[in-house]
Amino acid sequence: MKRYAGILAGLLLLVSLAAGGCSGGDSAANVEIPPLRQEQKAAREKIEVDVYWDATYSMKGYATIAGNNFYRTLPDELEDLGNSLGTTKFFRFGQEVKPLEGREHRRFSDPAYYDEVITAIHTVIGAANNEHLSVVVTDLFESDADWNNVAKQIKDKYFSQHKAMALIGIKNPFNGDIFDAGYGDHSKQAYDSGGDEKRYRPFYMMVLGSDAEVQVFLKRFKSRHAESESIHYLQLSENIVDQAQDLSTMKIKSSKNLFNDEKLKLTDKKMKEFGIDSGDEKSLLTVGFSYKLREDSCKVDTKKLKPVAVVKYLEDNEWKDLEGAGDVQLKLDSDPDNPEGFLLTTTFTADKTLKKKAINLLSVDVVPARDGFFLPDWVKNWNISNADVTAAEQIDGSKTINFVHLVESLKNSALDAAEPYLANETLVIRY
Repeated sequence: MKRYAGILAGLLLLVSLAAGGCSGGDSAANVEIPPLRQEQKAAREKIEVDVYWDATYSMKGYATIAGNNFYRTLPDELEDLGNSLGTTKFFRFGQEVKPLEGREHRRFSDPAYYDEVITAIHTVIGAANNEHLSVVVTDLFESDADWNNVAKQIKDKYFSQHKAMALIGIKNPFNGDIFDAGYGDHSKQAYDSGGDEKRYRPFYMMVLGSDAEVQVFLKRFKSRHAESESIHYLQLSENIVDQAQDLSTMKIKSSKNLFNDEKLKLTDKKMKEFGIDSGDEKSLLTVGFSYKLREDSCKVDTKKLKPVAVVKYLEDNEWKDLEGAGDVQLKLDSDPDNPEGFLLTTTFTADKTLKKKAINLLSVDVVPARDGFFLPDWVKNWNISNADVTAAEQIDGSKTINFVHLVESLKNSALDAAEPYLANETLVIRY
């Protein structure tokens, strides 16, 4: 009987160990793995569009010419476009923002309607509801030239909240005064473009909101107005490609001291689970990828791309930062098999880099260097500097004073708030 009791105890022990092993596997599979990044929201079926129109004297000259004038038809077009997306509300602004009732927005085609003295774009940004899609029609003149304040507001209210901005530049007939000419007593100058398209004066539409809804607005607007010498577009967002490459689309070229693992049953296919063969040896992963910049994005210098790594561990269903990145080493090379592709090689030692007895995350972004992310040519071509204004007896009204500085400050705000990336490699390792 003792012998049978011993056999029975051994069998029970084996069953218990097997059950424990299954339980461990099940608990791993049931761990909730949060995404590394907040998912972008899809555009709503019904978008609330708020149009803010600059009603200061500096805008009056766009409405004075009756024939062949895009600006005078824009109120009706924005109403129609906004209503096709959902609903449209109009506001006018100078120093303050004032809502318009009924059909009053159609008066923007009347030069007499422009009677505001002070332009305060910062007041518009402060008043705008960032859950709506906001369209600001302006010549970008800001009283007291406090544009850095405007850029900071857009950074805090939009870019840091994973939202986007598009800038649409439109050249239009103009006959009126240009303000802030910038030297001596010549604070304003008269300018008449006549019917010469090369002398048309730019105004702008700033489109602010969720990335998806800004995209929808641009698509609808572009279906009516293709890019030309008179109309240009620029998008500023944390998304500089329509679809960043990740491990669901990257091709694994080589690996060492790593094996595919599926204990965690990851639902986010942008991540990939790996196991480590030996914790004190170097692990290596080389992946190939290519990218296509989003239309109207800033340009990227491919010679100044750089990979950046972060290491995190899971605690209370949240990714927590590990100090430093251990001994992670990153290398980015051209892909000899793909003229437009790159090879990203990541090496690390698990014992030096990962947190033991934890679920770790090693994420590598490929990002443009700050000095390798630059404005499109049209922004520079539409710019006139203060130095040029000072030296000229008559300024070139077909350009915007300090336009490069204004747009550069917006671009830098987008970079400061959320670093755009072209590709991401995310390894999840239960170590």
